[in-house]
Amino acid sequence: MNNIVELIPESGAASLKRPCFRVYDCASTVDGKKLKAGVWHHRNKRDADGSLTPVDEWLCGPLHVEAVTRSESKKADYGRLLRFRNLDDCWLTWAMPGDLLAGHPADILRVLFGMGLKIAHRQRARVVEYIAEQSPQRRVTAATSTGWHGPELFITPIENIGTGDAIHQSETTADGDYDKAGTLAGWRESIAALLPGNPILQLAIGTALAGPLLAPLNVHAGGGFHLLWDSSNGKTTAVLCASSTWGHGAHFTLKWNATANGLEGIAALRNDGLLALDELGQADPRYVGDVVYSVADGIGKQRAGRSSAARRVRRWRVMLLSSGEVTLETKMAEAGKRTRAGQEVRLVTVSAGRTFGAWDSLHGHPSGASLSDALKRASSQHYGHAGPEFVRKLIASGDMDKLPTMLESIREHFPAATGQQARVAERFAIVALALELAVGVNLLPLGSGEGTRSMVELFKLWQAERGEGPSEDGQILKALADFIDRHGGSRFQSIEHGADEVRDRAGYWDGTPDGRLYLFTRSGLEEATKGFELARVVRALDSVGAIARRAQGKHQQKKRLPDGSTPWLYWVNPAPIWPGS
Repeated sequence: MNNIVELIPESGAASLKRPCFRVYDCASTVDGKKLKAGVWHHRNKRDADGSLTPVDEWLCGPLHVEAVTRSESKKADYGRLLRFRNLDDCWLTWAMPGDLLAGHPADILRVLFGMGLKIAHRQRARVVEYIAEQSPQRRVTAATSTGWHGPELFITPIENIGTGDAIHQSETTADGDYDKAGTLAGWRESIAALLPGNPILQLAIGTALAGPLLAPLNVHAGGGFHLLWDSSNGKTTAVLCASSTWGHGAHFTLKWNATANGLEGIAALRNDGLLALDELGQADPRYVGDVVYSVADGIGKQRAGRSSAARRVRRWRVMLLSSGEVTLETKMAEAGKRTRAGQEVRLVTVSAGRTFGAWDSLHGHPSGASLSDALKRASSQHYGHAGPEFVRKLIASGDMDKLPTMLESIREHFPAATGQQARVAERFAIVALALELAVGVNLLPLGSGEGTRSMVELFKLWQAERGEGPSEDGQILKALADFIDRHGGSRFQSIEHGADEVRDRAGYWDGTPDGRLYLFTRSGLEEATKGFELARVVRALDSVGAIARRAQGKHQQKKRLPDGSTPWLYWVNPAPIWPGS
């Protein structure tokens, strides 16, 4: 049966060539019969005497298959661009992935029902048949990810920013909580106007605007910041304000207690944008470290599809902004895990304790709480404009290819010695660049250079709180100091003749005029620094001069013990590793 759709937008239609599908946008008269708006299947039924009787079946409300969607390569991601009128007379579109046609009709109908298309229940399977048989001439690029699609087109689930015939295509109608309300002017007056003199708020807004810079800067992975301080000081408010650049402050902000799979899905929808998470204390301590790695590195887990074949791995680039009353280290410690330096530099802890809660300038408000309340209200009244406007101005500027040079210029303000510090410095510099660009296009009412100065201040505070050297060094030395503090008198045996033996011995101790030296066995040192490679532990001890004695070319030295044995031992002087030494 060759069912060809005819689009009949006006009342009164040409004669039919049955069988066929037809779409009527309003009530029409066909073969003398008045039909209501919608998709109709016109066919003939053969009677017992062999004669044909016309049959007209209403399938659903007006539904047009307007284009074939596919990837720019024309080799994948084929689908159909549907436009239909729902129960509230609103015209909606859905770029439907073509592979849904290979599954059960319910996969498609579930979405259409959810979006409000009225469908005849007995004809629901035929609605999918109608969609499958249409072959429109128009071709549209299917964007299976949000964010940049070329230098002149940025796509979110709710809009295209820039130029290009493309549309976001997804199996569901999930929009990543992108939304708009109020006005850009209202957002500038109620939120942006309070940026001067408030570094934490500048960090939040800058982080929200930095996401679209990652791709032009050729930064393949994201990362972000964790605002840390006591309850009710305004740090969550700063996160809500950041979210308001792309959507409703409270709705665009998620909680850390979301599942890892759920966060992967939302991160993919926020590609080249912002992922805002509140209340780190609610996260599952067993998996939070892995989530930080996954979100910052921009790659999801490999999963099998229904046929056991590997599904396409989700990928994204996002800037992460978090808040909470605990650090990532404290949260992971609840599950007996230790943070790695890679996690710490991916989610940089920034102290949000300032003069008035999270604020330094109250802008006429009587208290920090009053300022926070005003910002919270504003984040739910004027939202979803600043982020798209920033991207629009970025495209119009024609300066996309100059962004790496601009970043290098700003990066010079962030001195960093180690590789880990350099990575954090770059992230602060990207935020500073976003702020300076937004000021340059009159989106933010900051003085030229204030955003950079504020980010340099926060970076230096982070450096001071973290201390010098690689992060792992501090963790290793602290673990050793804690182990000696707990077990120095119970699990280390004196090297003197006649000394009492100890249970679960981790090593020996030798008295010197300057105090004890702890002679760790290999297993004892590994236990004390569980989670770190032994070579990495030795490097940390070396960095502070804590290895007291060693044989040439080795990190250990032999010691003759009372029983006549001469094991190789690690001679550790605890003085350089004690906190504050």
